[in-house]
Parts: sequence; C-alpha cells; structure tokens
Amino acid sequence: MPMDFSGLLRRLLTDSHIYFALKVLLAILGLLAFALATGDIQLTVLLSLGVVAGAIAETDDSLWGRVKNLAMTLVCFLFASLCVQYLFPTPWLFALGLAGSTFIFVMVGALGQRYATISFGSLLIAIYTMLGAAKAPDLFYQPLALGAGALWYGLVSLVWLWLLPYKTLHEQLAQSYFALGRYLLEKSRFFPANEHGAQAIRHNLAQLNINLVNALNLTKTALNARLSTRHQAAPELAGLLRLYLLALEIQERATSSHYPYSKLEAELKQGIVLDGFQEVFLQLSEACQRLGYAILVHKPYAHHKRIHWTLEALGDQLEFTHLKQHYPKTLLTPMKFLRRNLASINELLASAEELQNPAAPPASLPPLARPVALPLLTLLKQHLTPDSMVFRHALRLSLGLVVGYGILQAFSLDKGYWILLTVLFVCQPSYSATRRRLVQRMLGTFAGILIGVPVLWLFPELHLQLGIMGLAAFLFFTQVRSNYSAAVCFITLYVLMAFNLLDGIGFAILGPRLLDTLLGCLLSYALVAWLWPDWQYKRLPTLIANSLSANARYLSAVLASLHRQRDESLDYRVARKCAHLADSELAMAWQSMLVEPSKRRRFLDLCFTLTWRNHALLSYISALGAHRDRLEPIEGLDEISRHISHTLERAAGHLAGEMPARLEGSCPAIAPDSSEEQLMLTQQLNLISQLADELLMLANDGHLLTRQGNA
Repeated sequence: MPMDFSGLLRRLLTDSHIYFALKVLLAILGLLAFALATGDIQLTVLLSLGVVAGAIAETDDSLWGRVKNLAMTLVCFLFASLCVQYLFPTPWLFALGLAGSTFIFVMVGALGQRYATISFGSLLIAIYTMLGAAKAPDLFYQPLALGAGALWYGLVSLVWLWLLPYKTLHEQLAQSYFALGRYLLEKSRFFPANEHGAQAIRHNLAQLNINLVNALNLTKTALNARLSTRHQAAPELAGLLRLYLLALEIQERATSSHYPYSKLEAELKQGIVLDGFQEVFLQLSEACQRLGYAILVHKPYAHHKRIHWTLEALGDQLEFTHLKQHYPKTLLTPMKFLRRNLASINELLASAEELQNPAAPPASLPPLARPVALPLLTLLKQHLTPDSMVFRHALRLSLGLVVGYGILQAFSLDKGYWILLTVLFVCQPSYSATRRRLVQRMLGTFAGILIGVPVLWLFPELHLQLGIMGLAAFLFFTQVRSNYSAAVCFITLYVLMAFNLLDGIGFAILGPRLLDTLLGCLLSYALVAWLWPDWQYKRLPTLIANSLSANARYLSAVLASLHRQRDESLDYRVARKCAHLADSELAMAWQSMLVEPSKRRRFLDLCFTLTWRNHALLSYISALGAHRDRLEPIEGLDEISRHISHTLERAAGHLAGEMPARLEGSCPAIAPDSSEEQLMLTQQLNLISQLADELLMLANDGHLLTRQGNA
C-alpha cells in the first residue's frame, strides 16, 4: 500500500505543536538571513533569545487582541530588561529588585491567562538579560535587542494569524472530538464489566474527562476571542461554533449512564447484546476521531452509514432476546433508552456534515458564556492573602530566584544564571507539578548535553551552529506543550550553541550547566515541599463539596426542563459545564495526590471512593439530561428533587466543615408507572438518590479528612 505523503504532510502542518513551531522557525530563518548579511553573530543570538521569549509569552487571540497583547508584551519586556541591566552592577539592590519584580509579575498573572503568560515571558527575558549584562556595551543594547527579537516574532505571528485566522480554533475543536473519541472508547469496556472492573472504568473515565473538559474550555476561549457581539460571524466561524455546541451535546450523552453496568452481564444473560453495545460505542468513538481529523485538516467529514445499521441490528437483537428471556421492564426500558441515546449521538455526528461548512451563517447564533469582568484591582485584591495559591507561588518563586542569585554570588559562578532559569521553569504552584517538572528537567538536560557534545565537536563553524540553534528552537516548540523532557533536551542544545556563539565556551559550559540544573531543581523542590506545601488532602474536602453542589444545581436544571422542547439554553449549558468542571478539578486533585510523598497521601481510599462515585453521580444526571425532552414528569417530582438536592448539599456541607440542617423525612418512594418515559425517570432518580445517600455517609466519614485538612 503506497504511503500517502500528501496526507502525512497535511497532518504535520496542521499539528498544533508543529504549527506553533513553524512560526518560530520562520522568524529564526529571518534572523539567519540577518546574520549572513551583517555578520553580527552576537546580536543575532540576542534577537533569537527575544524570539523564544516572545513565542513563550504569546496567547491565542483575535488579530486585534494579538496586537494589544504584543504591545503589552514589548512594554513589559523592555521594563524587565532595563531594570536588570540598570541594577546589575549593585548585587544587593539587584536582589531586592529581582524579588520585588518577580512577586509583582506573578501576582499580575492572577488577572488572567493573558497576563500570566506575558508575566512569565517577562521574567524569562530578565534572566536572558542577566546572561550578557556584564558585557553589554551600554544600558539599552540588550533590552532593545531582546525587545526587537520579540517584536520580529510578533510581526511574523500577526501575518500568520491574518492569513489563517481560525487555524488554532480548528486545532482546539479537533482536540475536543479526539477527547470524546477516547472517552467513548473507554466506556465501551463496560460491556461487559464486573463490579471491580466498573469502578476502575469509572475512575479512568473521570481522568479522561479532565482532558475533555480542558479541550472544550480552550475551544470556548478561542471562540470568545473571535466572536464579536457587534458583527455577524463569518460562515467558517459560525460553523465552528455550531460544531463546538454539537460537541457539548455529545459530551452530555457520552458521559450519561442508564444502568449499573456491572450488573448487565448477569441480568441480560446474552453476550451478543453486550457485544452489540460495545461495537456501537467503538464505532461512535471512531466517528468522533474521524470528525476531529476532518476539522483538523480542513476536509469535509463523511459519516459512515454502517453505524446506523449496527444500531438497527442491536435493536432487533435486543427485542429478540427479550422474547426469549422475558426481561422485566426495569431492565428492558433502560436498555432501550441507552440504544436511543447512542442513536442520538450517531445523528448528531451525521449532522456535522452540514455544520462543518455552512453556506452562510444563520441569522442568530447561540450566545456563549463569558467570564465576569471584575475590575482588575478587585481581582488582584482577592489574591493578596496567604490563602491564595497565586500569592504563595509568588512568594516561593521570588525567594527561589533570590536564593539562586545568592548562590551565584557566593560561589562566583560566572554562568550560574541557569540556576535561576531552572527555578523559573521547574517551580510550579503545586508539589505534584513541580515534581514532574523536576524529573523531566533533569532527564532533558542530561540528554541535551549528550547530544550537544558531538554537535559542538563536529560543527565548529559559527554559521552552522547558528543554524543548529534555530533548528533546536524549532524542535523545542514542537515539544514544549506535550513532552517537556524532549523540549528541555532541545533547549539545552539551543543554549549550548548560544553560549558558544556569544563567548566561545560551549564545551566549558557543559559541566556547570548540569550542576546548575541540579541546584535549581533541588531549590525548587525545597520551596514547594517546605514553604506552604499545597498537599492535595487539604484541598480535597473543598473540591468534593464544590462538585456535589454543582451536581445538585445540574440536576435541578435538568428536572426543570423535563418534557419541554429541547434546547441548549445558556443557563442550562452553564450548569452542565460547572458540574463537569468541578468533577474534572476533583479528578485532577486525586491524580496529583498519587505523586505526593506517601505520608501525605492521607485517606487515599476514601478520596478514591468519593471521586469515582461523584463521577458516577454526574453520569446518572447526564442520562436524565440526554433524554430530558422525552421524559414525563411523575407525581411528587418537586419533593423528590428537593430531597436529593438537599442530601447532596448536606454532604457538601459536611465536607466543607459546616453542619446544614437535617431535612425531615426521607426520599419518597418512587413507584414505576406505566409509560417507559416515566419508568426511565423513576429508575434514574432512584440511582441518583442511592448515590446521594452513599455520598452523604462517606461525607460523614470524611469529618477526619476535614479536620486534618484544616490542621
């Protein structure tokens, strides 16, 4: 079978990491041309450092938003670099300025992602300025050179964005459908699964939901950056918005659970039906992957008709086995609704063929929720407290950079600024993230040095080293968002070339580079382990409480829209998103706990149980949401809804250290009614009520967790 080189090239060019790195490569190629024309290698190296910092500080935005970001970035870069160059001759004053500016930049990052990335880039440009501050000919030489490099990259990026305004949005939306495909693939393992296996699958699904929620959030942010409330959206943008809303609806249906799946194998007594459900899930997963790929490479999506025939065969097989086995309505009805739900996902995916490239945008587009625009000063004041993670990280990073600078001065390390650079990249707001970065940094540095030695030996010519430096920067940006160890390997090679070009000491820097990285990693570890350590067991009670409350609000929104014309109103989507976001944060905290020291993994089993049961609760509520326009209200629904919501709020209150008032009585008995729609509703409410009671009991057991977390 011949290889499809055009398809491979298209895939490479549409990969977000390579797409991002190509802009950097284009900017550095321009600098190589400048070096060949002028012969000024040192200035070219400074310009390339500015390019790298500018690329790291870049955020996704519209064309006008990117222009404003670039202007803000240049101002911050020039300020940071000038301060370093001016204060550099006076070490004690420099240390004070370093601590103060670091604290301010990190705190400004609390205002939003845009400010956070610009602040990080400014700290990076400050350390880059330190590298050559002693040999700079005047005060403005390095700041202007580094700023010019960032400006050059910004101009290249603006032209790129003008030519391809929705490229990043295509990538983020494609990642959302890829995440949906992985979720459906994991869910196919329920058919069949025993009790122990079902718990493991629930836990895996909670972890996969992290990536799904993150991908959808990034897509929404990219859409909000490009949608204008004053102008009609372009046809391509309108189509991408519709596909995003389609992904949200598929997410609700994909995460829904219609039955305790661990009981199916024993109760259905027909493996062929379970195989049928599994096959449909697998085909829907594949369809999501193909739709994501079509969005990514800008190709029309063609939906396979075989999924429809598989669904028809599954329905026939279910009816046939029912005639032989005489299933009770309490089993047959959920299976019918599960098949209907899968058929609805199939219909939604089929509709993507028309949504992908609409001829013209519709007269009106559904609104997207936008973050509440608080005054910047008010937002900043919210984080000026020792309880804020941002405040703690600002103090830790400030102290880490000053201590690193003190080590550099005390031992007269000429090129010891790599300690500061390591602290900047490795020291993260949480222990778990810092530990992962630490290991990745050491592995990447060691690999980079192993590669750098023969490269310096085999390619002594300066222009060749400049080309290798540009290639290393390109490879760094292809990996920085997905494989940090590989990214560090390439940036180490980049720095070795830069030092050799600036000072001719490429080989001499190898040992100090490894030592400085080790010192920076140890310093970062000490900061997060000893200074306000953010152990996850302290956060888990609050996260679980938030998730239970969000699920209660989601359930209320679902029950309020029963048996109405189906719509995806903004209020409903916000309630659903909050529930998924809270579930995702809870799963991430559990994930982070697993890499913490063993003595800090307190109440591990209890937290595991709360995490997977919370995701199961979200899944049962999602099933009601998936069929909310078909289900018929039952008698006493308002009372049942109040009781379940109050049970969840009581569980949340216990975990938050509060003692909500007890609701008298118990959940009213839910008697199955004659219609399938009412039976489905009653069974789901029973499952939700049982889980709510179990979570309340676990919350009572979690009093120790709350007290330990406050200790």
